[in-house]
Amino acid sequence: MTTLLEKVSDIDNLFHAYRDCARGKRQSSGYYKTLFSIGERLSIMSEQIASNKYKWRGYRHFYVVDPKRRLVMAAPFQDRIVHHAIHRHIEPILDTHLSDSVYACRHDRGNRFAVISLLEYIKELGPRRFCMKLDVEKCYESIHLKTLHSKVTSALPDRSLDKILWELIHNHPEYAARGYGIPIGNLTSQLFANYYMSGADTVVHSILKKGRLFRYMDDLVLVGPDKDEIMQASWAAVHHVQDELKMGIPFYKMVPLGDAPIPFLGFVVDHTGYRILARNRRRYSKKMTRLQKIKARPSLVAQVQQSFEAWKVLPKQAEVSVQVRRKIRPPKQVEFEYENRV
Repeated sequence: MTTLLEKVSDIDNLFHAYRDCARGKRQSSGYYKTLFSIGERLSIMSEQIASNKYKWRGYRHFYVVDPKRRLVMAAPFQDRIVHHAIHRHIEPILDTHLSDSVYACRHDRGNRFAVISLLEYIKELGPRRFCMKLDVEKCYESIHLKTLHSKVTSALPDRSLDKILWELIHNHPEYAARGYGIPIGNLTSQLFANYYMSGADTVVHSILKKGRLFRYMDDLVLVGPDKDEIMQASWAAVHHVQDELKMGIPFYKMVPLGDAPIPFLGFVVDHTGYRILARNRRRYSKKMTRLQKIKARPSLVAQVQQSFEAWKVLPKQAEVSVQVRRKIRPPKQVEFEYENRV
């Protein structure tokens, strides 16, 4: 029986991973440095991976503001090839452990599918609903490395990837020293974070009988017709995240929306329709102004404009409403009223 390590180190798998990694990166310096003698490079990488001697390199750090400031850590192009090679074989396995309520970084899903699913569900419920939004604080930086490695390797059919996954998870020296945190920017980090949170999904589903959970990475939306059930499931998720995963959902990131419109993944949805968040319009306007100032080529301007216009329009079954502008209710002593019910 072929082990996972043998599948990952296979030269054909590495070549497909190289093609996946090169998509959209053919103007980068890392791509050009790796392009020459790529067959020989992949052959050496295959031997190193198969013998568990592959050495991960350092990260390049930079900040992005989208919409809040985040530290992104970019791995070298060669390491990203190995990320793709590993992802190609463990993602289908870990995906089977995720519930249908998870939408991030999955085939045939994504943020638009999540928004459409939420919109269709609250249209069924109508105005008589209750919604709670939860957000894990600093999700990637809070992941416990030993727990993550144990959860991932125990879900795989063999233990042949234990060493390379351990070194990948502990590759960042600062995070490895404190035992918490994985880099934002790795393809594998998205998969690991998604799977790491799956226990919270199980806890919520064990309580929800009438309502539904919508999770996009560390953003959880619980909505249903029964307020008590939603609150009980929310507190169960909070306790699981804090006690089992060693992460935090602070009180200010627990937002009881009631029957108010729900902000989710760049949109605000309601049983009457949807609109995009004002901050996304502002970001688009600023980007277009910046492109005009630098006199960007018309094809690039047209590409940005078409991309935004295509993103903001959901399928026809999601009717547009620009009237969804009711204020979100602030939390009012919900913690003291419900914290003892779980």
